[in-house]
Amino acid sequence: MGTGRIVLLSSRSLLSAGVQSLLQKADSLELCIVPAEDPQAIARIRELSPRVIVLDSDDSSLGQGVITRMLEENPRARVIALNLKRRGIEVYRMKRLVRTDLDGLMGAILGKAQQPKPS
Repeated sequence: MGTGRIVLLSSRSLLSAGVQSLLQKADSLELCIVPAEDPQAIARIRELSPRVIVLDSDDSSLGQGVITRMLEENPRARVIALNLKRRGIEVYRMKRLVRTDLDGLMGAILGKAQQPKPS
């Protein structure tokens, strides 16, 4: 079972180059590379409809809020942010809850929110 299309938002960092090399070796992945400095990068990624977006979150050229923008534009994708300064891999995913009442808000804050069951 393939993972689907993966987009690497590629900066010119050593980390980005290493990730690109690693992902290109995996036969089951369809890797698309979008340069981070491209002013149309977010639109290009949206057109590709990836299941996963990988980026170097240490790269200050990406600007503030890049992860939020990626999730807004690609709500079904996972955004994987690599960060050498914090030594970690952070995975973000959009989760939309249907409930809009106070109980739903409190459930989301406490981590107990669930999708309502279809009737």
